Amino acid sequence: MGIETKGMSRRSFLSAGAVVAAGAAFAGLAGCSPSGETKAAESTGTAAAGETRDLGSASFELTADTKQADETKEVDIVVVGSGMGGFSAALTAIEEGAKSVVLLEKNNSLGGSTNMAECPAGARPFEYTEEEARAAAAGAQADSYGVSDPMLLYSMFHDAKENFSWLFDTHGVGWTKQGEAPAFYEGGNGKIAIEKLAAAAEKEDGLEVLTETPATQLLLSDEYTVEGVRAKTKDGKYVDYKAKAVVLATGGMSTNKTLLAGYTSQDLDKTIGWGQGQDGDGHLMAEQTAHGRANHLTVDSLFNNVKDFSYDSALGVCVAMQPSNFWVNQDGLRFMNENISSTAVSGKVVETQGSVWSIVDADGIQKYAEGGCQRHYSGFADKLVGNAIDGLQDEVDKAVSGNDECFKADTIADLAKKIGVDADNLADEIEKYNTGTDAEWGKESENMWPIATAPFYAFRISSGMLNTSGGIRINTNAQVVDDRYKPIAGLYAAGVCTSGWDGEVYGNGTCQANALFCGRTAAKHIVKNLL
Repeated sequence: MGIETKGMSRRSFLSAGAVVAAGAAFAGLAGCSPSGETKAAESTGTAAAGETRDLGSASFELTADTKQADETKEVDIVVVGSGMGGFSAALTAIEEGAKSVVLLEKNNSLGGSTNMAECPAGARPFEYTEEEARAAAAGAQADSYGVSDPMLLYSMFHDAKENFSWLFDTHGVGWTKQGEAPAFYEGGNGKIAIEKLAAAAEKEDGLEVLTETPATQLLLSDEYTVEGVRAKTKDGKYVDYKAKAVVLATGGMSTNKTLLAGYTSQDLDKTIGWGQGQDGDGHLMAEQTAHGRANHLTVDSLFNNVKDFSYDSALGVCVAMQPSNFWVNQDGLRFMNENISSTAVSGKVVETQGSVWSIVDADGIQKYAEGGCQRHYSGFADKLVGNAIDGLQDEVDKAVSGNDECFKADTIADLAKKIGVDADNLADEIEKYNTGTDAEWGKESENMWPIATAPFYAFRISSGMLNTSGGIRINTNAQVVDDRYKPIAGLYAAGVCTSGWDGEVYGNGTCQANALFCGRTAAKHIVKNLL
């Protein structure tokens, strides 16, 4: 089997009609306007033929498309998406006895946002007794304030030993340890994990992996029965894959804020959307069926950064993610202990304020340049921890000269004026902070770097949204279900497009763990029950 690479001119394309229209199932799919307003479908449940809507980073065609495909192929299983959920589903299906599996990837590279992922939480030691699995599920459910599904969590912990052994032992994916727990994949992120799984797929004759081949719609016989998926080739032709089952492992919505605005109350102006190809196409495909509208998406604010800074910006790591940061809000007041600045919680705290400004002086920039930062937020920033950062001052100078989120001033009063905060408040907060004792928020003295030496810099901090989690309801077999949990025959889902794992804040490590669990669970269920 060869992994085919083809050129693709746009990120994604989704035609949300079914080959046989799904009737009222389209009610949840219809018309998300550019403003994010969601309106109901017409009573026929189908979109007007040829209707399109511009959804930010992706353009989705809504059609009641009954035309013949250019080609029809019969396969056992189609997997949509090549992250951890997609590869674990495709490989497991072949290993369990499936004869023909097609994995469709819309991008020109494999892995999606798994390439930026940390190691699954709780991977080693990964064996849970029955009592421990239920206790872990109860604890995770409590952490989500009752939003997550305890049966999904229990099932994931119950099967952890087998699934993590499959990943780390059978397929040789490496991991690095932080204290007594695994923290990162080998190399610091999931890129090497995807490379190893792709290499394993290369050896399987029954597994075909196609890049730059987006799925455009499900093929339905009725709203409760999926019969395959339509895909679009590089040259614009449509191929209908008739299959016993389809697994949606398509990621979240973080790269399509216009669509996401119709699914969340989040103030998206305060977030930065990263990820790879996470444009909500899987959610819209699920909405073709009796599943109806996707719901409860968690905006995963995994860290903070400055708008227009790159994901791995050294300056972003230093001013937005360190316990040595000094932050004030739109009133010039400190509002938290900045020690949590590299956690998911800090992103949510940032989102509660009108603006968050990270203030640093010339000595602070020099300390980061000479000694590096104290902590990192992903494997991409490992090299910055405890090591000199070459060119940091150049990055600062570039930012303050060309980014309207970054400012420089020779006095605190002038800096306050430039960023629009109360000058007296800012001066008072800095004076208290420079004593080295934080009576108000309890920050450790060693992390309280003084703000004393001109020039002074201010960087507006935004919440870094690596992905969203949730939207598609599944049961413990990873089957997509309606609102009363009746399964949609032939449709499964895996990874961050699925709901039931998190509350309003990302539950650290759940993305990769649930993708692995769902992908392998779906594959086993399909082979046992449908092939």
